[in-house]
Amino acid sequence: MRPRTSIAFAALVCAACMSDPNLSPRSAAPSYSPASAMPPTLSRAANDLAIPTWQWHRATLAEGRDIASAAPERYTLKFEGGGRVHLRADCNRGSGSYEVNGSAMKLSPIALTKMGCPAGSQDAEFVQALRRVTGYAIDDKELSLALSGGGTMVFRAAP
Repeated sequence: MRPRTSIAFAALVCAACMSDPNLSPRSAAPSYSPASAMPPTLSRAANDLAIPTWQWHRATLAEGRDIASAAPERYTLKFEGGGRVHLRADCNRGSGSYEVNGSAMKLSPIALTKMGCPAGSQDAEFVQALRRVTGYAIDDKELSLALSGGGTMVFRAAP
């Protein structure tokens, strides 16, 4: 192969490797939005979730066991409109993401500090139950989280 032909062939190979069909004008690539554009409007459900800090009051687990929170102000959820959730689990704090679709809810795994809470802490039960959230409902100032396999966690808006 002649040097000029080799260079042209190499250029064609590189161009083929660098083109991404997903970024072509016909693809469904996201459009550009200027920084001055209005942010998307949150749904009523997202606003209802994001307004208060929710304090955990009780849970009923699938096996029928009831758990009452000994200190609701130490077990909290704070939803942000952009899909982030912050939590306090007694002496530990963390955050993750959440998705809502109608009344269905999914929480991502929560990144949580690993402090050793004092004896009697309910942090493990709280976090384990949150891993099983599949849905939610808001009634007045009470948030109920449905758990896979049955059961619910009940939160109230912080005063």
